[in-house]
Amino acid sequence: MPIYEYSCNACSDSFEILVLVNTTLECPSCASRDLERLISSPSVHSEGTHRMAMRAAKKRDRALATDRAIEQRKYEESHDRHG
Repeated sequence: MPIYEYSCNACSDSFEILVLVNTTLECPSCASRDLERLISSPSVHSEGTHRMAMRAAKKRDRALATDRAIEQRKYEESHDRHG
């Protein structure tokens, strides 16, 4: 079952749609049928891209942990003063 990407020429919305034999192609935002099929780039999975994704995820997780620790410290300090 092919999934294609389209761009609506009427409202500029981009979307994906599963195209079956009897599928009516229309924009989900404005119902226009003035669509342009886009070229989909394949998803590439390799050891290198996996390693880069893991590094980015770890960096994001460290940043979130730091933010949480700061917010927790602020919370504890504000409650220590009032308690």
